Amino acid sequence: MTRRSFRYAGWRRAAVALASVAALVALGGCSSDPNSIAEQAKKGDQKGYIAGNGAIEQIPADKRLEPITLEGDTLDGRQWSSTSERGRSIVVVNLWGSWCPPCITEIPDLEKVWTDVQAAKKPVQFMGIDFREDAQRGAAFVKTQKMTYPSLTDKSGTLILAFGRQAPTSPPSTLILDKEGRVAARVSGAVTATTLQGLIDDVLAS
Repeated sequence: MTRRSFRYAGWRRAAVALASVAALVALGGCSSDPNSIAEQAKKGDQKGYIAGNGAIEQIPADKRLEPITLEGDTLDGRQWSSTSERGRSIVVVNLWGSWCPPCITEIPDLEKVWTDVQAAKKPVQFMGIDFREDAQRGAAFVKTQKMTYPSLTDKSGTLILAFGRQAPTSPPSTLILDKEGRVAARVSGAVTATTLQGLIDDVLAS
């Protein structure tokens, strides 16, 4: 090997080594996020899962798009349509899956708000969407987690198409429909009880 070739080979090895170190540092930085791909891989559950960014959006009444119609079969075998709530209740739609760690985390918050709005007799209906899993598995999960609000089964993952360009991209996601059936608020990622209650009150008042 010539001296020039030797120098090039040495430079190439050094560059590869530096790139490897940079990759490891980047992976280490991501591992502090419990929803990161690296952390999911360490846990061995749903590798590659990417959670929402937690963004919250409220849409003024005069900026809301056309009413949407969400309908399907619930996990307990009933047919349901969002049109049944038009003019009388707002609808809180929560996209979830038993395979989604942040979805499990937010269940107590959703349950608290659901219980509170019922006790206060507020015109609010909750409806979950069990995303991309069979109804039997979803029903078993609901029972284990003691979820008391109903959910639609959506093994095919197509129910979210009803939202058009406002469709959530991944669970967990929460959307609130006003009494006209229009999307009035959205949360991308897990939602807290305080945030959800505030959004519900705002939509009711709008």
